[in-house]
Amino acid sequence: MPTRREHRADRRGSLSRAPGFEPPLAAGAPAEPGPPPPCRRRTAPRAAVREYAAARRSPHDGRSASSGTPDETASAATRFAERSMRAVLEVLDGRRPVTQLRPLATPTVVAAVETLLRTGGGRHLGPAVLVSVRATFVTSAAVEVCGGYDRGDRHFAMAARIVAWRGGWRLAALRLR
Repeated sequence: MPTRREHRADRRGSLSRAPGFEPPLAAGAPAEPGPPPPCRRRTAPRAAVREYAAARRSPHDGRSASSGTPDETASAATRFAERSMRAVLEVLDGRRPVTQLRPLATPTVVAAVETLLRTGGGRHLGPAVLVSVRATFVTSAAVEVCGGYDRGDRHFAMAARIVAWRGGWRLAALRLR
């Protein structure tokens, strides 16, 4: 049963202290409610920061321009290809605004998708469902992508080229059939 003070607090719209749900501490003593003890020091001393930084040195600690292993790069390119192809299909279906393609694609590709969106080709067949995506490296900075998608009972093909751009990938060319 709430006390009179808690009842008044509820009527004013403020919150009351939550009941203690923590299990008892060692030896069965209940936890004492209240704020945690104050911190003695807000920041770590500089020597401790230097020691931590020296201890966590890794092959890539932010000072080199390493772009990762070839396997990491290939999987990142494949993930980007799948994500960007799915985004294009969602835009063409009207499930996503065209503006969400701008960070993923070049202005030429965005303009091509806007044109396809205006013509509405194939939308009457049903929503587009991405079925497969394959990515093949042409150079270390360019990947050819092919895939397929279904609309209703029909199967369609798609092709694209993604290029390395500012530490990530960008959709540079797109073809839908």
